[in-house]
Amino acid sequence: MLLSKGVINIGLIIVSVLLIVRTSVASTNVPVGDDTYNVLLRLEAEGVIQSGLLSTGPLSREEVARLILEAERNSETKSPFIRQLVQSLKKRFRDESGETKHINIEYIKPLDRVYVQYIYSDRDPREMIYNNDGDNYKKGSNARFGLISRADLGRASFYINPEGRYSDSESETDIIMKRAYGVLSFLGLELELGKDSQWWGPGRNGSILLSNNPEPMNILKITNPHPVLLPWIFKYLGPFNFTVFATELSKERVVPKPYLWGMRLDFKPIPYFEIGLQRTALLGGEGRSEDLKTWWDSFSGIGENPAVDIAGDPKDTEAGDQRAGFDIKLTLPLKWQPLQIYADAAGEDEAGGLPTKWAYLGGIYLPRIPGFERIDFRAEYANTYLKGLPNVWYNHDIYRTGYRYKGRIIGHHMGTDSRDFFFEMSYRVPEINGWIKLSYDKEKHNLSSTTNPTKVESSVGAKFDVGGGVSMEGRYISGRLKNYEDLSDKDSRINLISFELSYNF
Repeated sequence: MLLSKGVINIGLIIVSVLLIVRTSVASTNVPVGDDTYNVLLRLEAEGVIQSGLLSTGPLSREEVARLILEAERNSETKSPFIRQLVQSLKKRFRDESGETKHINIEYIKPLDRVYVQYIYSDRDPREMIYNNDGDNYKKGSNARFGLISRADLGRASFYINPEGRYSDSESETDIIMKRAYGVLSFLGLELELGKDSQWWGPGRNGSILLSNNPEPMNILKITNPHPVLLPWIFKYLGPFNFTVFATELSKERVVPKPYLWGMRLDFKPIPYFEIGLQRTALLGGEGRSEDLKTWWDSFSGIGENPAVDIAGDPKDTEAGDQRAGFDIKLTLPLKWQPLQIYADAAGEDEAGGLPTKWAYLGGIYLPRIPGFERIDFRAEYANTYLKGLPNVWYNHDIYRTGYRYKGRIIGHHMGTDSRDFFFEMSYRVPEINGWIKLSYDKEKHNLSSTTNPTKVESSVGAKFDVGGGVSMEGRYISGRLKNYEDLSDKDSRINLISFELSYNF
């Protein structure tokens, strides 16, 4: 694929340049899905943050601290509300953004955060839960209790998040490691090894190629933690960031234990226009080649379309499963009405050297509406339906389990042959680090057929600090499912409530 080869060539240039930049300290990440990203996006949409590359997550805590300092400088002439947003972030990241930020302080925090959650659903909620690191709640009562530990030892940092899970339908408690990884800093790069989630793209309700819909994967990842400027004419591309990762998927698949790898580049040629190039590929697995030639063919874009026999079945055992695309985000920090417009698109296959069979996502974000500075609004539309080509996206003739990890779609949670409409309105109260959110989501599936399973979901949630490091968050979701084959009632209603209490040290 020409786009893929171009991404590879640029990536090699970036790696070469980064090998001569200064060394930085290692830093753990802000987990994908954390509210920090919503605040950063608000500040970016207001023009307060200009150098951030926020479409790729997670960000390191050190990078968030850098953006906080940039926002603090640029918010001096902004409203008290915007300045309060900046200060709320600065308070949370005080270890990284305070007066001692330039001093390499080493520390170990055995307890950085502890939390307990209660979730109740009056029916099987599998269609109602997504973008939550693969956590599968059951009908009835569910409980989660966990802690987060962090350590910053200069050139190395560590993060662990053990969690206990209980569902009364199963009457047993499991202890799992939700996240656990280490980060090593060298030559201006960061090498991450362990279990962590990623998010690629500007969408907030979903992402075409990579999201936190599945359980965090055991990954090997290399990235530059802070955007850099390239030399020579490449400096006009603006701040650059690259990410390369690889992981081995689970054994419980039609082709057990294949490899998934991905590469993404982000750059900002002007402060208000961000571009991302991205690519992922499946290869290998039990019974299939995993030699260096196979990896090179996958990396260079060779072998995307398998040969087929007369019956139409694939016969090329070396063929992989590749996807490539791009995303853009335009920020217009207009004084009377700032806004962001964004799009995310990728091709499932290749034709003529270019991606084809496109899925896409588009959205608009209003960080405030006239007369109501504390209220923001977001709308998104996503599509994986291809007329005349049923069930193409996230599926493959050889890797029949598809683009999934432990049963969950790795990209957009709606899956193949679907459309999704999403709306969200938030009221933010930075004085207590709080918010109230109203959202609406409608998914329509199996669009190539005459019967279309449809989900309509409405939710309301609130979160705030009660003081002394204690935070509370609650949510109520009401859903309606129609025409789902695995439901005895073809018009089913689901109610789900959740409550979380946490303490931040």
